[in-house]
Amino acid sequence: MTTASLKLVLVPIALVLALGASSCGKSEADNEPAATEGEESHGEGEGADQVTISSEAAEASQIVVSEAGPGALQETLSLTGRIMLQPAARAEIHAPYPGPVRAVQHNIGDIVSRGATLARVESSESLQTYSIVTPISGVVLDRQTNIGDVTGDAPLFVVGDLTRLQAELNVVPRDVGRVNAGQTVIIMALDGSAPTQARLASVLPTADSHSQTLVARAPVTVAGISLLRPGMAIRASVVLASEDAAIVVPANAVQTFEGRTVVFVRLGADTYEPRTVTVGRSNRDAVEITAGLTVGEAYVSQNAFLIKSQMGAAAADHH
Repeated sequence: MTTASLKLVLVPIALVLALGASSCGKSEADNEPAATEGEESHGEGEGADQVTISSEAAEASQIVVSEAGPGALQETLSLTGRIMLQPAARAEIHAPYPGPVRAVQHNIGDIVSRGATLARVESSESLQTYSIVTPISGVVLDRQTNIGDVTGDAPLFVVGDLTRLQAELNVVPRDVGRVNAGQTVIIMALDGSAPTQARLASVLPTADSHSQTLVARAPVTVAGISLLRPGMAIRASVVLASEDAAIVVPANAVQTFEGRTVVFVRLGADTYEPRTVTVGRSNRDAVEITAGLTVGEAYVSQNAFLIKSQMGAAAADHH
């Protein structure tokens, strides 16, 4: 099980202050007497702080509320690499008999089916014209012939099946013992788009003479044309270990507020409060909650810092 990365949205302070009406403890309009010596100041106790944010403002600020529940804490290793075609998904197509090319029927970028005729060649020996066909379905990636050319040993066409890809990941020597066939890996473009889960099939036994890295291969089968393309640089997270926990929240859901470690809980349609929690195991992306939050409670899982900023502004106005 993987934990999705969170994207923080930086919002100007003017937008934070305009998120909606807020309250921190009681307002001056309540006409309550000031706290006397020995009494606890209102708004400093657990659960006393609340803020109201309309659903429209929360949606505009990309504040996401999720239901607390179980998850997995994963230890991952970040790698870089490149997308390539699987060996069987690439075909170099030659002319079996030398002779002049009489017709060319497909160009680079054309989608072809297995057995489709790409060109016709006249045999120099028999003077019979025969067809050059593709042994696989895919896209014409390269064409190295024109009408009138005489065929030789070089391939006339290269066809690739872009649905059968392969991630080739660079493993530095210090990590060789940690990366093994069978491990789950999350592959994505450098900008984080097109995340795809795969499984490592092999780690090549020899190192590159220049970089001294080994290559770990993970086959990827996609439906149709994917955002991942051969030759594209990628990054990947190899799952080294995974442990289940009763309640797991994104790391950015946990905030420090007034000296407490809190998660912001939604009490109603538009009311939030900081809930003091006890954290357990954690990694870069996720945190285990061992106390203070129960399964099924609604909490702010994304952009919780905006709730914190709103409550801080409301408290400053109040005091």
